[in-house]
Amino acid sequence: MLRYGGLVGALTFAGCLAEEREWTPPDDGSPPEEAEQRDETDEESTEPPGLSEGGAVVFVYDDGPMEDYTQALPAHRAFDAPATVGIVSEWIGREDYQSSGCMDIGHLEELVDAGWEIASHTSEHTTLGTFELVEDAAPGAERIYPEEIRHGYHRGKTIEFTSDEHTFTRAVADYGSDGMGRYVEVDKPIDRRCLAGETVVRYTEEQMRASLADSKHALEGMGFEVETLLAPYDNFDDYSRKFASEYYSGVANARHGKRVNDPEGFDPYATRRDYFIEYTDRESVKRDLNEIAERGALGVLGAHTFKGEVTEDRIRETLSWVDERGITVMTLREAIARCT
Repeated sequence: MLRYGGLVGALTFAGCLAEEREWTPPDDGSPPEEAEQRDETDEESTEPPGLSEGGAVVFVYDDGPMEDYTQALPAHRAFDAPATVGIVSEWIGREDYQSSGCMDIGHLEELVDAGWEIASHTSEHTTLGTFELVEDAAPGAERIYPEEIRHGYHRGKTIEFTSDEHTFTRAVADYGSDGMGRYVEVDKPIDRRCLAGETVVRYTEEQMRASLADSKHALEGMGFEVETLLAPYDNFDDYSRKFASEYYSGVANARHGKRVNDPEGFDPYATRRDYFIEYTDRESVKRDLNEIAERGALGVLGAHTFKGEVTEDRIRETLSWVDERGITVMTLREAIARCT
């Protein structure tokens, strides 16, 4: 069986030598030896407990589809292993998502009973990223061409154009593609020149806080403890961090593309995550698990269970590799508590 969270395994401490100091008699009359031992324990308790020698992994599932409940949960139960699931608060109980809909509150409660963590995935699955324009936009333009068009998915929301020369806002009208590329269309023409590579597009501070705070408060209002964030589309940057740090203790996928995190000096707002079934191959996952076990590192593995290739059998297979290597499985919340 996989080792599960708690204080199982060897605890690692940063360990520094305390300066010598003169002993003063304790108020309770206990012997000097007991008082000194108690002082040392108090000092050590301020350090995070760290990971076990064999390392740890966090499984993070996106969006809250029913397949998290029907496929991922049975696989994890077979190994007595927890996971973290990123929930879009306004999608709970949604019936028209992908092929099977989204989990409802009852399903989420069962996940929590099984040791899972509920993380925020924003209120409406809105991007938290900042994107440069890749084409100049002249005064009078209604279509802009940023690196990504994900702001365009939410019509009516306000986006901000900012550069060294100006900052102004427009409401999103639509998105699409034409002969120049993929675009976001705004509700009225822009009135100043926006240069590619110099102007960025992002949500306003008000919209960022709404996406992050509304989700957390809604989930907590349903009775869930919510401390961490899963960023939609794996979009997270310094602008995102400014707001996420106001509401959450860490982010599962701040630096998408690698699975292995060094627990020494771990920054919970710079967490690396990558997928373990989709967009990858078995050998790559095994190599990373070997590194995690050998270095005592922290791995963060992600998946969208509604995708056809992400089956219960494939999840079980990955969990068996983790088990064979003696790697501990824990939630993101626990990993952050142990490493910071």
